[in-house]
Amino acid sequence: MKFAFICLDDGNQEEKRSKLLIEHLEYIESVLDKVVIAGACPVSEKDFAKGSQGSILVYEAETREKAMSLFEGDPYVKNNIWKDVKILPWNPVAGKLIGGKTWEIKDGKLKRS
Repeated sequence: MKFAFICLDDGNQEEKRSKLLIEHLEYIESVLDKVVIAGACPVSEKDFAKGSQGSILVYEAETREKAMSLFEGDPYVKNNIWKDVKILPWNPVAGKLIGGKTWEIKDGKLKRS
């Protein structure tokens, strides 16, 4: 099962993020086999250098508890970068990252792949 972590920063965390970036990325590398996708949410869509306002991480794990354990190992979590985290089961159904769509409509009926 996949679990999405939608994380909002606790105010301006750029200095703290910068100090922890290498440690954070090394952690992501260490659990990469469980990472479906990870990325920062920049403050500005025009200027990525202005910093981040949050992150989205999706882990693959057998249970929510195992996904939480992966998440809690992250240096950003341990150093309180995020003030608000929403955790949701995630089921990708369409898009470039999954190579199209997970359904077919034939004769007016839906068939899931």
